[in-house]
Amino acid sequence: MRQRAFLCCLLSALMLFYSFSLLPFQGEPLAQAFAYSWVAFAIIVLIGNSLQLLYRKETKVASVSFPSTAKKRLRQRE
Repeated sequence: MRQRAFLCCLLSALMLFYSFSLLPFQGEPLAQAFAYSWVAFAIIVLIGNSLQLLYRKETKVASVSFPSTAKKRLRQRE
């Protein structure tokens, strides 16, 4: 799970870095609104993935309890 979160964080950062040169920050107002909203959502995804890395729960290994070595005597019905 940790590798998946790290990979998602890395890919979202790469997409955000790559998009800055391609998004139209100057131009028509509708295109600007799209560019800024896309960057805002990409930042939210990046923050969410990085928080998943930081605040992940530690999984504990379950201990297996074995029965005692003394065997109980079973009574059979007749």
